Amino acid sequence: MSGIHGFGRSLASVLVALAVPLLAARPGRPWNALEARQASIGRIDLEIGDVFDLAKPDENTWIGRTANHLHALTREGVIRRVLLFAEGDRVRERRIYETERLLRALPFVKNAHIDPVVEPDGTVVARVRIRDAWTTQLSANYSQVGGQRTTSFGVDEKNFMGLGKSVAFDLSKDHERSTWGLAYGDPQLFGSRWTLATHIQYLTDGYTRSLQVERPFFALDTPWSTGVALSQSHASLYLYDQGAQVFQAPFIQNEVRLSGAVALRESGNRVWRGGLLLKRQDTSYGAIIQTGPLGPLPPPTLTGRRLRGPALTLSTQEDAFETFEDLLGMDTPEDYNLAWTGNVELGTYLRSLGSTMNAPFFRIQVGRGWSSSSENLTLLTASWEGRKPATGLENTHLALSLVQYRKLTSNQILAGMVTVDQARRPDPETWYYLGGEQGLRGFPNQLHPGDARWTASFDYRLLTEKRWWGLVRLGYTAFLDLGSVRRMDGQGWSRTYSDVGVGLRLGNLKSSAGRVILLSVAMPLNREPYLSRWQFTIGNAMRF
Repeated sequence: MSGIHGFGRSLASVLVALAVPLLAARPGRPWNALEARQASIGRIDLEIGDVFDLAKPDENTWIGRTANHLHALTREGVIRRVLLFAEGDRVRERRIYETERLLRALPFVKNAHIDPVVEPDGTVVARVRIRDAWTTQLSANYSQVGGQRTTSFGVDEKNFMGLGKSVAFDLSKDHERSTWGLAYGDPQLFGSRWTLATHIQYLTDGYTRSLQVERPFFALDTPWSTGVALSQSHASLYLYDQGAQVFQAPFIQNEVRLSGAVALRESGNRVWRGGLLLKRQDTSYGAIIQTGPLGPLPPPTLTGRRLRGPALTLSTQEDAFETFEDLLGMDTPEDYNLAWTGNVELGTYLRSLGSTMNAPFFRIQVGRGWSSSSENLTLLTASWEGRKPATGLENTHLALSLVQYRKLTSNQILAGMVTVDQARRPDPETWYYLGGEQGLRGFPNQLHPGDARWTASFDYRLLTEKRWWGLVRLGYTAFLDLGSVRRMDGQGWSRTYSDVGVGLRLGNLKSSAGRVILLSVAMPLNREPYLSRWQFTIGNAMRF
């Protein structure tokens, strides 16, 4: 077994080595000279283009014309409220490109560019060009993994009446439950910088509800942020082994988070922020029952808890974003930060505030990107969180993820992802599982539960120049997945499971994220006797 984990460590080392090249110099940007001579923005011209560009012959079809006729163009006020500059402001290059990135991040914008135009009289015009995305999404997904069938249907409108609001309805059915839900989101509540997100789902075994109102750090130099988040989950907790449900218990969890933060220091393109957080989480379980054949996995001890306490927060971010294309999606700009970012949360749960324990708690997150050209990108993320009552660390989770993209040619991409997760005395609802949903596409979901795992996935992606009606782009993929889990039944590390597969990648060229639908078939290389020989998946599968 040590050889297995040695292989996993070697695999991670190879990907880290690929990340070493330092960021090469990027070509100059057109706003540089204007900022250097302290020019001001005399006028802002805004151009909002419809979903299909009818000036292009391949998009000027009956589909494109009909779609443009049905589509509600984004209203000008929605875009102007995102801009980080105004007429009369001095040119600041960073604010220009930060605005571009904020516009591209909107779910109803396909692309955004801000170019300078100097008129004969010397007036500097900021020409803001927006291309709308198709925002009415009808989704129908089907997957069959290890005999478990999942079907879903949804309608999602991310730009209702051109106002930037989102409304969604979904139906789904899997081996656990049937669900229907409604969601509403507003990134500019009452025309302000406040945001609203709410979601409700009704399940055959309960319901979930969430509400979040926040004024975020919408720009690097935003002076303050605050928000409140509420959530309720009243459903069943299902525990699995060998891909089958073994235990079930009623599960209730209610959470409240109040937060506020201010900018402490800004130096160049980096900002430091500090704040205060108040947390409340109430968790309770019902009687656990056995729902499947009893195997080596023992029933867990389910202990309810109340956790309430304050925390101090510290975060840092640097604006070092670069734009790539055709890595995760298709024909869509993708913005990644190539600098260190970090977030620290340190607090304590207190009996005096109603907690069932006095327990310090913590959360640490860091991330970084590397690139030497537009043809390669490496992304590292790491986090560690948990609590420490008198009995020692519990429900701690350490997570590491390394993602590598490398373009062999403009249409051929090698993509790899390695993850390592480790927990100490995890709460049952936070157990790790190994299986289809966790990246092993040739295996059923919830193959084995555990308190530690590693996975590795490698994709070869071929993008063709075949585009239908300016709407869909065809691509292919061949992949290999590997992984192992340290089992909760005390039998140590599982064998290293592996699978291979092929699939079609269909890129939605008019969605804001260049969303890819994957139709794949995967075969396990070392399946257990109770596993199926083939696994089929249809749906959105953009893990990396």
